[in-house]
Amino acid sequence: MKKGHIGIELGTRHLRICTKEKEQFLRVKNMIAIDENGKVAAAGNEAFLMYEKEPHEIQILFPVAGGVIGDYTNMRLLLSVIFRKYFRHFRKYSVGVAAPEDITGVERRAFYDLVWESAGRLKDVSLYSKPMLAAVGCGMDISRPCGNMLIDCGAGTTELSVLSLGGIVKSRLLKYGGNQIDQWIVHRMKRQYNIDIGKKSAERLKIQYAKNSGEKDVTVKGRDLISGLPRKMTVPSSVAEEKVKNYFHDVAREAKAVLEAVPPELASDIMVHGIYITGGGSLFPKASGWMEEELGISVCAAPGPEESVIRGLRTWME
Repeated sequence: MKKGHIGIELGTRHLRICTKEKEQFLRVKNMIAIDENGKVAAAGNEAFLMYEKEPHEIQILFPVAGGVIGDYTNMRLLLSVIFRKYFRHFRKYSVGVAAPEDITGVERRAFYDLVWESAGRLKDVSLYSKPMLAAVGCGMDISRPCGNMLIDCGAGTTELSVLSLGGIVKSRLLKYGGNQIDQWIVHRMKRQYNIDIGKKSAERLKIQYAKNSGEKDVTVKGRDLISGLPRKMTVPSSVAEEKVKNYFHDVAREAKAVLEAVPPELASDIMVHGIYITGGGSLFPKASGWMEEELGISVCAAPGPEESVIRGLRTWME
C-alpha cells in the first residue's frame, strides 16, 4: 500500500481499516450509541460493551444494514469519531473503500460521499469492488481467462460472485447472513428451553458451535420465561446447527441460480476449480461439506476468511 493510503471496509458488524504504516488491521464494532440529545455517547467497541445493557435514554444503532449504509447520519458520526481517534492530517491521505458489487448507483455514491464528509479534507476517495478485493485477499488469481466463484458469507449479507479476467461476470447480493442465524437462535431458545437470551449470547453460542461442531455444551444466561427470574443453563452448541444448515442450503440454491446465469465455459471452469467461501460464515466446519452435497462441486473455505476483504484492499492499493 502506498504511503498515505487508507483502506476501509464497512461491514454490518465490523469496521476495518488498514494503513501502510501498520501491519495489523484496525477492527472495531460498527455500532454507535446516541443519547437523548442526539450526541454520541460511545462508538465502536465502547458501544458494543453497552449493547443490550443500555438505559432507555441511549440508543444503540448499527448504521450499515444489508451491505449498504442504512443510517447515513450516524455512520458519518461513527466514522468521524474513528478518524479523529486514530488518524490526523486528513489532506495527506488517499482513501480506498470496499463496496458491494450488486448495489444501486445511489447506494454506491453514499459510500463515496460518506468518507468525504466524515474526514473533512482528503486527497481523494476511490471505491473498489468488494468481491474483487475478497478474491485477491483469498489469494485467487482472477486475472486469467478462467471462471472463479467466490461466496462471501458476512453478518448481514451473503455475496455470490463469478470472476474472470480481472472483472465481475455475475454478482448477487443476498440480504441475510450470520445475524439472521443469531435471531433464530434467540427464538429457538425461547421455544425449546423457555429462556430469553440476548443476541450477544446467541452469537457466542453460534461461535462455539463453529469452533467445536456442536460437540461441547455451552452455558447461557438469560431470563426464565416462566418465573421471570434470571437463569443460567447449559445447552448443546449443536442447537445452532439446524439454522446454520438451512442457511447454507439457501446459499447453495442461490449459487445454482448464479451458475445457470453465466456462460457455460465459465461454469465448467468452476466445476473443475471449485468454489471458494469466505467471510465469518465460512468458519463453520461443516459448511463446505453441506454445500458440496447440494452442488456436486468442490467447496473450499479460504484461510483467514474474516479479513479477506481488507487484505485484498491493502494488496490492491500497493
